[in-house]
Amino acid sequence: MEMEFHSVSELKERLTPALKIRKKDLKNQNINLDIEEIWDYFVENYFKKTINLSLAKMVDYILNGEIDINLIKHNVIQ
Repeated sequence: MEMEFHSVSELKERLTPALKIRKKDLKNQNINLDIEEIWDYFVENYFKKTINLSLAKMVDYILNGEIDINLIKHNVIQ
């Protein structure tokens, strides 16, 4: 069954549980990022570069994808 999302905010809301889990996982590693930073990182570095991306794959990226903390902090400073 395919799911359709009519807005980015609707998609983000659906992915919020995975984002919260990743935030907690990062916090356990003494990396403090908010959900918005995590979301923005995956949008720019994973989601925009993938064609026919499923919700399951997005969750997989969020939970298991590598995060370049230096890239996030660099973008926040600019």
